[in-house]
Amino acid sequence: MIFLILLLAGSGCVPWRSPERLPRYTSIEEAIRKPEEVRNISLSSGLNEFPRELARFPNLQILSLRKNNLGAVPPEIGELRNLVRLDAGEAGIESLPDEIGRLSSLKWLHLNVNRLSSLPEGMASLRSLEYLNLDRNNLTALPSWIGKLSSLRWLRVNDNQLSSLPPEIGTAASLERIYAQNNKLTELPAELLNLSRLTDLALGGNQFTELPDWISDMSALRNLDLEDNALVALPQDIGKLKHLRTLRLDGNKIPEAEKARLRKALPECHIVF
Repeated sequence: MIFLILLLAGSGCVPWRSPERLPRYTSIEEAIRKPEEVRNISLSSGLNEFPRELARFPNLQILSLRKNNLGAVPPEIGELRNLVRLDAGEAGIESLPDEIGRLSSLKWLHLNVNRLSSLPEGMASLRSLEYLNLDRNNLTALPSWIGKLSSLRWLRVNDNQLSSLPPEIGTAASLERIYAQNNKLTELPAELLNLSRLTDLALGGNQFTELPDWISDMSALRNLDLEDNALVALPQDIGKLKHLRTLRLDGNKIPEAEKARLRKALPECHIVF
């Protein structure tokens, strides 16, 4: 056994040491002493505007601005070219500048619980972005450029005012999870069929009365949340979703006969009525 562990370690399968933790600074005054060395800053709570001094930290990788009241984010945010993670949730943000699109290294972007009613065109340039959280804003539509986010794997737009999803979302080929609960959706764009990696689709708390037949062809789906809509039945070929493991239908008025059909069609799936 010891020999096996050493062999795996030598092959790179077992890391020799845990990942390095970046020192975290909690004030500009503390960080400014060695600006070139600063990688991680957390300025949570107490700010009434975006700290423009952050542009003095060219190697910053992680920035948290959670629980502030920032209002409009200035163009200076675009200077943080090495930023990988930006947590600006619950930050009182009302608008973002196009310059946010200059954050070419950004992978994780948290903008949940703000006051955003639109998103700038510049965000279309965030080609490294993998995770985008827009939960609990005031969005009535998603921009067509969402399809240009070629690395995006996880999209959260729960608790907005969306009445539709743009057809261009089907060109965001890396998408694996879409959470769009508690909006005003009544239909889905057929272009979702192009998302061959999509495993999770959460549409609870919308206004669906029926689902398109083509949803049965979304073969990668593993988790489908349709709770609290106005559904009475699912497409006849729903049994084609052989990889589906959870299906939520609670809060819909599904007749007993339809429940029995779904249980038979999806024997390996846990269905919640």
